[in-house]
Amino acid sequence: MTDTLDVHPASPDEVVVAHRNVYDIWSKGRSLEEHIQYRLNADPHRRATWFVGCAGRHVATSLGSYPVEFQVRGETIPGFAIGSVYTCGEYRGKGYAAKLIEGVEQQLAERGMRLSILYSDIAAEYYAAMGYRLCPASAGWRYLSTVTKSNTDEILTEFQEADDFAAMSAMYHDYHGATPFSIRRSDDYWRAMSSKFPEDRFFWLKAEDGSNRGYVRLTPDPHGWRILDYACADQTNESLSALYQAVLSLTAGWDVDRCGGWLPNNPITNDLFEVKDRKSEITMIKSLDPALVIDDEIIAAADRFCEMDHV
Repeated sequence: MTDTLDVHPASPDEVVVAHRNVYDIWSKGRSLEEHIQYRLNADPHRRATWFVGCAGRHVATSLGSYPVEFQVRGETIPGFAIGSVYTCGEYRGKGYAAKLIEGVEQQLAERGMRLSILYSDIAAEYYAAMGYRLCPASAGWRYLSTVTKSNTDEILTEFQEADDFAAMSAMYHDYHGATPFSIRRSDDYWRAMSSKFPEDRFFWLKAEDGSNRGYVRLTPDPHGWRILDYACADQTNESLSALYQAVLSLTAGWDVDRCGGWLPNNPITNDLFEVKDRKSEITMIKSLDPALVIDDEIIAAADRFCEMDHV
């Protein structure tokens, strides 16, 4: 067995092998053939460039590179998200995953990519050793038995994503783009990521004059509903608190246990949810361009990332 690793974009056959290899941890209850076909045809995975590290003729390790645009202090930064990192059992302990990531970063930096992001399910120290910086990664949950349901019919109005996509997209970019660091969602990116969640429900938070004060995207959770995406029409604490309270009141009437998800660790969130650091899906970023300096203000802003953007 060789210790030499050949890192390259996967051929069509190698993409199938990479998807087959991850079946043991990402099958989501599908049969092997269903799993492979899903990953070959699902929009988010189709947008990715798949890379493999081959030991001899064998695919030893693989990952997906998902194109992402970032906004850093108003500047659009091309980059990518790393996902589905996997090394076959017989090749573990050789540092192959690290070699694969290093090779991918080098090849994509040569194509103009300036920033890499990943969401770690293992100890952050592993990726920190490769130069990734740990970002705040919070989750907040509220058990709905502690929430008194009120009439939300007049302040929360359900809508269909396709009908109000432009208004929702504009509000997202105005709200999250006001921070030093955010994910810039092209229409293609948004629709690809959105396709992962066909059962989601969308609600506008209405102001007294009928204008849209905010929106929330809710996705089913085994124990309730998760806040997958949200934005407000302004940056005030009052609007964010009103959105949270309306969502909690609404879901309290749905006979479920809890509501929450990726939420920033700030006083407004802490007032209404129990907020803790995530133990998985931990946000980490790395600049691939010496001219792109990642300072503490940028790191802190990553706590506003929404779970919809997780790959």
